[in-house]
Amino acid sequence: MQPSPTKSTESDLTDSELLKLYLGAADRERTKLFADTGRAADLTGLSRRTIQFWVETGAIRAIAIGRRYEVYLPNLTWYLETRMEAKSRS
Repeated sequence: MQPSPTKSTESDLTDSELLKLYLGAADRERTKLFADTGRAADLTGLSRRTIQFWVETGAIRAIAIGRRYEVYLPNLTWYLETRMEAKSRS
């Protein structure tokens, strides 16, 4: 069973607020909060396509910058933790 794609408390930001957070963050802070799909895949050990699929289906939060996504890492962490918890209950 997969967790529902609802927002975590940590990422109850609108798309506009998430974009402002991305644009307003200093480079170091931005790197801590956001990752492109390739880096998110590397960090999690998942495929880039899995990360893209989760973004496209709304399972995780990301913003589109040009032709790429910047994944909101606190939301990705929350999503993975939620999946682990759901799996352990099964």
